[in-house]
Amino acid sequence: MNNSLKNNPQKILNGEVHNWYRIALGFSDQLVNVMLDRFELKPGDLVFDPFLGSGTTLVECKKKGIKSIGIDANPSSYFAAKVKTNWSPNVSKITELAKLVKKNYSSLMKRQAGFKTDATYKYLDESGMIERGWISPKPLQKSIYLKKAILALDTPKKNKDLLLLALIDEVVADASNVKFGPQLYCIPPKKNAEVLEGFLARVEKITKDLKIVKKLASTESEIYLGDSRICNSIIDPAPLITAVICSPPYPGEHDYTRHARLELAFLEEVTDRKTVQLLKRQMIRSSTKNIYKGDNDADLVKENPLLVSIVERINKKAKKKTHGFARLYSTVVLEYFGGMKRHLQNLHKMLPSGAQCAYVVGDQSSYLQVHIPTAKILAGIVSDIGYQFVEIVPWRTSWSSTTSKKVKENILIFRKI
Repeated sequence: MNNSLKNNPQKILNGEVHNWYRIALGFSDQLVNVMLDRFELKPGDLVFDPFLGSGTTLVECKKKGIKSIGIDANPSSYFAAKVKTNWSPNVSKITELAKLVKKNYSSLMKRQAGFKTDATYKYLDESGMIERGWISPKPLQKSIYLKKAILALDTPKKNKDLLLLALIDEVVADASNVKFGPQLYCIPPKKNAEVLEGFLARVEKITKDLKIVKKLASTESEIYLGDSRICNSIIDPAPLITAVICSPPYPGEHDYTRHARLELAFLEEVTDRKTVQLLKRQMIRSSTKNIYKGDNDADLVKENPLLVSIVERINKKAKKKTHGFARLYSTVVLEYFGGMKRHLQNLHKMLPSGAQCAYVVGDQSSYLQVHIPTAKILAGIVSDIGYQFVEIVPWRTSWSSTTSKKVKENILIFRKI
């Protein structure tokens, strides 16, 4: 343990817990720390993250002794955040269970039974993900047998879940052929992978982190699975929220379920096209792949002058395109900002006066290179709803492989009046 932790047990800045599992489109724990300091948050306050992802905000709050709550519509994010904010598992027990998993796994590999009848295999096969090279046959077989070995354990769910998270992180990061840049793509297929060894190394890292964070004061974190556009009905009655810190989806043609498809498959949360579609319907529209008949969030922003101008430019360029997706680009933009407005309206009902909000958002040019100043548009929306706009703080500039341009990411700051 470093000296700073001995002197101040709430100060942990080395990535503990965060690295158990991260999503490709997540944001940094350092940024959360900056906002916690800016808002002068302390134990006794309550932070809300309505787009919690893998739980970055909640984990960082927990380290500082600040209570937190979060929502996410993606079951894999919900699962990861639940695991990462539960520090109660016994370290020695997890180490003992990992050895038992290794033993059970070896037995399954020798018998070679039940591989292709497994729900994860069946979905990956029927969806074409194996054929398209998301994960090669041998690493997949090893990963499925490891999953079976974990699920067969006679131990409380919190212990199984911790081990499953280690497996999922190993599958996505090393066993599969999937990479992110930021869009998902597949590298040349691996013939094999040391899945068991990678899994055990991850479990060892988790147990080391648990030994550290268990020294911290116990702090509550509550996590909900659901659509953040109706956050006030998911968390009802709402507790006294001090601040909101989050990074919602960006309107940049990101299919957030596709980025987490392997995780969802190994958790058996997606089993066919229907379950994927049901999941996408619970999310703010951010891609042409999750636009559906009956969507009506666009009605909330169809008269916004800045959005009307952007949509006109997109539609003008789309007329020159032959592919069908181009006709949906302006719809995605309107549905995205309409969905965000619906969320912000519902959030407004939950917050007490004076609650401070920080939303990390990125400008986009993914739709025919028409610039979408996300933070600026949302600033106008929050003002219309009745929040007090404070400022837009530049955070970083990233490279967009889609447009071959730099993309600005900003922190939108506002408060409930």
